[in-house]
Amino acid sequence: MKKFVVLVAACATALVLPAIAASKAPAAPAKTNAAKAPAMKFMWPAESLSGKIVSVDPEKRLLVVDDANGVPFDMVVTRQTHIVSGKQVLTMKDLEQDRNRSVSVKYFPERSGDVARSIRIG
Repeated sequence: MKKFVVLVAACATALVLPAIAASKAPAAPAKTNAAKAPAMKFMWPAESLSGKIVSVDPEKRLLVVDDANGVPFDMVVTRQTHIVSGKQVLTMKDLEQDRNRSVSVKYFPERSGDVARSIRIG
């Protein structure tokens, strides 16, 4: 019986001590330099692609470009994507009228899909 009481006391102590230590641990300081952090962080460096616009889906924010070999690339177009034709700034809906036109795209390859950084028509 005495061994049982000692065993129960040891188990209770083993369970309670980590909880007490955790409650006394200092809290992590809050980061106040949020304004200095970039809006989006990408895993890989930007790449370039030249080809022709195959399709545009403004609702899905998707642009499909065929490269010189006819390989299609799906590009996710974000609100930060800079779209231009000459000196004119375009919107995603404007791209619908530019199917089959030449395009140069700078993008970030990501696991979830290629994210367009800039799109230049012509």
